[in-house]
Amino acid sequence: MMREELLRFIAFEGSEGAGKSTQIRRLETRLLSLGEPVLTIREPGSTPLGECLRRLLKESSPELAIAPESELFLFLASRAQVVRQAVQPALAKNSWILSDRFSDSTLAYQGGGRGFSPALLRSLNDIACAGLSPKLTFVLDLSLPEALARIAQRKRESGQGDRIEEETAEFFERVRSAYGDLARLEPERVRLIDASRSVDEVAADIWEIVSCVFGL
Repeated sequence: MMREELLRFIAFEGSEGAGKSTQIRRLETRLLSLGEPVLTIREPGSTPLGECLRRLLKESSPELAIAPESELFLFLASRAQVVRQAVQPALAKNSWILSDRFSDSTLAYQGGGRGFSPALLRSLNDIACAGLSPKLTFVLDLSLPEALARIAQRKRESGQGDRIEEETAEFFERVRSAYGDLARLEPERVRLIDASRSVDEVAADIWEIVSCVFGL
């Protein structure tokens, strides 16, 4: 197990359309400007196997009906692969890891959203992650109406469907509530960030927390 002081691992979570990718790029650029090594990953994805699974999990098609149990294990399979193929080697070199979703997504989406037992999901996550957990997790929080509006805008711009984005408003409300529960349970690790503000304001908050937690 990697020593806590060497674990430079940050995950970004939140609803669809909350701006995770934008904020990861901002933080990556800032760390690189300091001469720090950075590995950015996304879940599912970031390995050949993970990218194949990502296409399956995101595909919106009547012919591809994915059972909740199958969805859970496909996400876990992608996570297990990226941990062993990318994350562990990078951490061994003392690199920063910036992850667009990680284990907390399973607790929020498959736990809060699908209704799987949190205790079961934590046990499965522990196997998939080889016991690894982010040192810091940012949850970019949006109200449900704003999140749904951003999802609709992104769909109009891309012209493509996304299986998860087509879930009900009730599903996304349960996911948001689950993220809030995580922040209350682990306030030192999981930080709620108001993502309704400007990109610059959100980035400033994130950098202030990162600087404090990691002593930059």
